Amino acid sequence: MKVALRAGLLGVVFIAANLFLASSAHGQPFVPPRPRPSPGNGFLYQPEKGFFWDPSVIYANNQYYMFSMYGGESVWLAISQDGVHWKDYGVVLKSEGFKNNRVWKQYVSKVGDRYIMDYGAFTDQGTNNNLLRFYESKDLIHWTYLYEVPIDPGLYLAGGRWDHMFTVPRNESNPAEGYVGYMVADPIDHGGFGMMESPDGIHYHPVKAPEIAADFQVPTLEVGGIKKFGDKYYLLGGNANHFGFSGYGVYTYVADSLNGPFHPDMAAYRLTGTSGIDGNTYVHILTAFVQGSPDNLVSDPFSFNSTYGTDGQGTWFLPMRQAVVDSAGHLRLAYWKQNDLAKGDVVKVDQAQRTVVYPPGQTDSNPIIRVASTDDSLILQTDKVWRPFPWLDARSSRKAVVVLNQSFDLDKGLIVEGHIKAHTLNPRTSDSRKTYAGFYIEGVEKGPGTAIMLEVGEPQWRESEIGTLRLDTTFHFEALDVTGSNSATVTGLNNDKDHTFRLWIRGGQVELYIDDLLMQSFFFLRPSGRIGFISQESEAQFSQLKFYQMNFSNPK
Repeated sequence: MKVALRAGLLGVVFIAANLFLASSAHGQPFVPPRPRPSPGNGFLYQPEKGFFWDPSVIYANNQYYMFSMYGGESVWLAISQDGVHWKDYGVVLKSEGFKNNRVWKQYVSKVGDRYIMDYGAFTDQGTNNNLLRFYESKDLIHWTYLYEVPIDPGLYLAGGRWDHMFTVPRNESNPAEGYVGYMVADPIDHGGFGMMESPDGIHYHPVKAPEIAADFQVPTLEVGGIKKFGDKYYLLGGNANHFGFSGYGVYTYVADSLNGPFHPDMAAYRLTGTSGIDGNTYVHILTAFVQGSPDNLVSDPFSFNSTYGTDGQGTWFLPMRQAVVDSAGHLRLAYWKQNDLAKGDVVKVDQAQRTVVYPPGQTDSNPIIRVASTDDSLILQTDKVWRPFPWLDARSSRKAVVVLNQSFDLDKGLIVEGHIKAHTLNPRTSDSRKTYAGFYIEGVEKGPGTAIMLEVGEPQWRESEIGTLRLDTTFHFEALDVTGSNSATVTGLNNDKDHTFRLWIRGGQVELYIDDLLMQSFFFLRPSGRIGFISQESEAQFSQLKFYQMNFSNPK
């Protein structure tokens, strides 16, 4: 579809815990190829050396511990006191002495005065992912092997998945009532996930999987945990090629009880993920609840391993988000205020120093679009009718792109905050004249840039897109990702409403929040260093603009 950027899976690192989904039904394990090296920057964290995958986080001892797959047979640990700036600790567990020492995704939970880790494993070389191995620790550093639990063929497919398990007490205020766990598994009679029970939070045994009340086929789901909000339980499950999204996504299931039945939250079903229309399946990986956090946080990894045309490399741990339930009962991801700690020095920017890069032919004496600016704001308005310049098609939608002349060091990272407001010039528009406002990252050496196109309209109908943008005598936008219906993330802007925004840019990664709710995390093409603003069929106002350099660096 997008031939120039279509991502093959030749560079994928440790995608075993994800790509195995495609082959597990036939009992053939996926063996991931080695990834490309990771010399670039991004946010927030990746190890100084080596390759990690699928991290999960627990809060303990007044700090955050991030555990992840590492090197195929090890568990890696990074530690953060503030949840934003991370430091390598190193390998804390190396699988040894088994017929197959491969380590897949792990979860860690606190049980009394100890911590319990489980991870997906294999009985032998060439077998399917068919074991859960358990370890315990008193300090989260030194781990002792406990036991392993194989697939129960009376309840689950013997040739299916059997992987990481997220555990919680049945009653937070009285753990003596026992514990439950939700793991990656293939129930015999339906899709979804598996379940185990434990009287003490240490020794688990399989039980029948909870029912899922859905009017579509539910695939095998990688479990991102479960959490209670109010009187409802919200469970996260991830997969690729599901519900019309070919990209990996994480989906929300809701229940009144830990035992189910669970039902998909259709209005906000996809909590996070990508549409995959560019052929790139694994940009996002499994979003998971953070165990023990004083805030309701989720972790979310980001991968460049099948992405090309960008400066980004390897896998990155994104800023943690706050899980919130809105007034309608839908789970969404919000900006965590602690992430303000990533802001460094204020960057002074003169909004008056800007260039109209589209449409071509703009001059002060003969303007095609209206551009106005103050010290901290910029307004773009297209003409009501394109005038008959030879290079402009009067039948096309009217668009404007303005870039700031200042060049930013996007390898060090930039945070832009402000307000965005769009007024549509066509309240009764057709698809060919939709209204958008958005952001632009200029490409290097006249190459394609990256545009975020936020549609202006009713939330239930609008779609917003991220993609490549080539500017010459035409405005050639090619969408690589679409966010629309059935998504919990922001789908666009309300007409004439003043919204706030937060835009993070660094090393090939871009992340956008609107009104402190996540819109998307995606990649951008190699940049020139200039950023800009977009208007289509609208008067777009960008005000109260503030620019910050990011204040952290990768430990290289």
